Amino acid sequence: MYNLLISLGIGTALTLAFGFGFGNVLYYGLPPGLLGAIGVYFYLARKSYKQLQNKFQKSQAKLQNRDVEEALQILEDARDLEKWQFLVGSQLDGQAGSILYSMQRFDEAEEYLEGAFRKNWVARGMLGVLYYKRGDYEKMEETFEEAVLANKDKPLLWNVYAYCMWKSRQREEAIDVLNRAVDENEKDKKTQQNLNALQNGNKMNMRGWGDQWYQFHLDRPPRPDVQRQTKFRPQR
Repeated sequence: MYNLLISLGIGTALTLAFGFGFGNVLYYGLPPGLLGAIGVYFYLARKSYKQLQNKFQKSQAKLQNRDVEEALQILEDARDLEKWQFLVGSQLDGQAGSILYSMQRFDEAEEYLEGAFRKNWVARGMLGVLYYKRGDYEKMEETFEEAVLANKDKPLLWNVYAYCMWKSRQREEAIDVLNRAVDENEKDKKTQQNLNALQNGNKMNMRGWGDQWYQFHLDRPPRPDVQRQTKFRPQR
């Protein structure tokens, strides 16, 4: 928010300076004041987001070294940026919530996931899955609906939504979700295959998405030895 206030202050100063500088007519100062305010705001916003991305990169580096607590602390230290720029808080919440969820610290993750930016489809999907796991299907559906409306081009999100509906014994509702997903993502073959499977009374197959699917903790990845046996099984 400080970025906006600074921009408005500079814009006002430019408006007054140009307005009174050209025959004491305030109207003449409006165009340069407006342009100045917009330019300064975009510059400051970009600077804040660069600082945020730097924090994310440092946090990710700690995660790669399996130092989860340090990764979370880096994100917490970045909270000062919330005072400067809109949406920073929701992005930090989404990142922290996703980390905690991935570590299966679900209770800790919930508060952060609730504050995540709507366009962070992974975080919002994780929140929907949390409600599914708890049997709160009303909140589950509400959360997924908000998520898919903000991220219509994310086939996996639609499929996770449908999977939770299907697993909660709402097959017809899951089919409806996948029909909508196909309308939004006509070229996604996995979505069409899952739709066909449910329509024919068969199971959904989510494993084609690999690690992206397993991050939601709705299924366990195959053991490495099973994967090798499957991959190198001789043909007969």
